[in-house]
Amino acid sequence: MQAIILMAGKGTRMAKYYEGPKQLLPVLGKPVVHYLLDSLPPEITELIFIVGGPHEDTIRSHFASGEYVGLPITFIRQDEQLGLPHAFGMAKDVVKGKWFGSVADDIFDPVAISKLVKEDMAILSSRVPNPEQFGVLVTDEEDNLVRAVEKPKEFVSDLVWTGAMVMDETFFTTKTELSARGEYETPDVWTKLVQEQGKKIKVITSAYWCPVNDKPQLEAAEAKVKELGLV
Repeated sequence: MQAIILMAGKGTRMAKYYEGPKQLLPVLGKPVVHYLLDSLPPEITELIFIVGGPHEDTIRSHFASGEYVGLPITFIRQDEQLGLPHAFGMAKDVVKGKWFGSVADDIFDPVAISKLVKEDMAILSSRVPNPEQFGVLVTDEEDNLVRAVEKPKEFVSDLVWTGAMVMDETFFTTKTELSARGEYETPDVWTKLVQEQGKKIKVITSAYWCPVNDKPQLEAAEAKVKELGLV
């Protein structure tokens, strides 16, 4: 199975603390993306890095060997940023069948990722106190996705997408409209897959999730990494 890892972006929220690409931000001395890469299960046999933005050369240089722990890396350049579905879609011409996709600056429970890749289609989720800041998920009694809403103004659920998922090629061919903020939204794609195409998307909850978007989140991630003994 191929893994599409989103490595583009500017990392503006961490800019005052760290000048490099956020994906390489050290969490207790280890680049944050390495936590994700080290948690990938054996089903993953190839890495596809979506790169672009001001830190592209730094990321390419960091992975200049063209592989990570034996997994070959393909770099694909993203010139325009129009939301996560657009970013993942940059790899549509090189992906075959079911694929794993993820943002590159979050730390996930590897047990949950192992469960994720065993499903035909699945989303990695977590419960949070501030769901209005995320893509919110509504599930049925069997933990299948019913619908998803990007940053809802009114409470829908406290279950949110963490940034990792397993999809197939229909994710790339499902067309949605640009949102009010000028981006294609991942929840819109999932909702169409479920409600219009009859797809089953399993929602798997991660035991822990550490996004690293600002200084407080970095400190929380470092505390969790220490607690878990991940370094």
